[in-house]
Amino acid sequence: MKRLAFLFALAALASGTAAAESLSRADAVARALQANPDVQKSLEDRRRLDGIILEARADALPELTLYGSWNRYRDPGLLNSSSFDAFPPDLRESLIPVPANLYEGQAALKQTLFSFKLGHAIKAAKFGRSFGEEEIRRVQQAVALRAVRAYDNYLLAIEKVKVGAKAVVQKEKHLEQAQNRYTSGVATELDVLRSKVDLENQRTALLRFQGEAELARGTLNAVMMRPIETPLEPTDHLEYRPVTVDVAQAVHIAWENRPEAKAVALQEKIQNELVGVAKSEGRPSLDFNGAYGWSVREPSNFLDSDFKKWNAGIVLKIPIFDGLRTAGKVAQAESERNKVGQDRLDLENQIRLEAKNAVDVLNVAKSVYEASELNVSQADKALAMTQANYSYGAATLLDVLDAQAALTLAESNRIEALYTHGIARATLRYTMAQDPLEPAATEASEGSPR
Repeated sequence: MKRLAFLFALAALASGTAAAESLSRADAVARALQANPDVQKSLEDRRRLDGIILEARADALPELTLYGSWNRYRDPGLLNSSSFDAFPPDLRESLIPVPANLYEGQAALKQTLFSFKLGHAIKAAKFGRSFGEEEIRRVQQAVALRAVRAYDNYLLAIEKVKVGAKAVVQKEKHLEQAQNRYTSGVATELDVLRSKVDLENQRTALLRFQGEAELARGTLNAVMMRPIETPLEPTDHLEYRPVTVDVAQAVHIAWENRPEAKAVALQEKIQNELVGVAKSEGRPSLDFNGAYGWSVREPSNFLDSDFKKWNAGIVLKIPIFDGLRTAGKVAQAESERNKVGQDRLDLENQIRLEAKNAVDVLNVAKSVYEASELNVSQADKALAMTQANYSYGAATLLDVLDAQAALTLAESNRIEALYTHGIARATLRYTMAQDPLEPAATEASEGSPR
């Protein structure tokens, strides 16, 4: 009955998988890139930088403003004049102020003719935009690597379930063999009991593997920003692809292409321009200011040439002494620039370390995989020989159980090695600023890191 229930459970799992949506590794990466909040935020940061460029360019373009106003006023200024009492009485009575309206409309124009600050600000904004592009690329590569890891982790969990199910079938067959031998009088009841315990332990392990597969599926869905319980059917598989690259080559490619390396170089350029902006605060600037319009007491007089009001002028500003405010701003900007230089040195060291670690991990994963391949074939052969000896009474039950456990462990190690090597390849590609998602097998060249 237990075996029948177990088979029904596997059948239910298989039917659920059949109804699942097919998903390739490339699809998982594409969906993660499309929906991931970090990617969307980096795109919004680029839009913000575009706005900063527009703001910086605004100082180089004319600023035109329309003004309109209405005032009602009464001005007793003449009555307060020191010579008002000397006026004749009749004249003083006629000069009593009365309330009046004043309507004004004008267009004001302001244009910067020359400024040391303007060019530095525009250059800094352009470098900032390029910095935003590199940040987008960095985030996209990080999300792609996360998606590849989640996808391969799900493949690993599925393969563990298959290995566990295979081990259960083996132990069921062995239990049946032990029961037949007990019936024939050539095995003890203890042999049958041990086989039953070993089978139940393996079934428990299979349930644990199935739980890990469910968790891995939920993690993959979360990376793609989809409902956690969405059923999936991976179409790709864990596979071994030989890759040959040395540490020096990996470091060189990484430093030439990593978004972080390009971003820190852009940061240095930005800070240099910001130093120029700070220094410009203490340098001369030249502006044009002008206004044209009408000022009337009666609205009907608008557009009458007698009521025109205009002014035009050029303003030269030459800072003489600002209390050392500019010197303080320059010192701050230079300090920020020097800090970026230290960040660049730190990044160089970090990239060298990451590249070396990625190459070392890949080489170790290759060795482990090659050893696991050989071990699986040997463990499978050893189990077949032990089972044959057991059927003829030349091996004990413990020998068979040990051989079964050895094969299960060897197959699990092989799957783990496949997974580790695949993740090591993706990590190395990420470290060298290449797409963590490998090209199709027909496109990948033998022995190339690309």
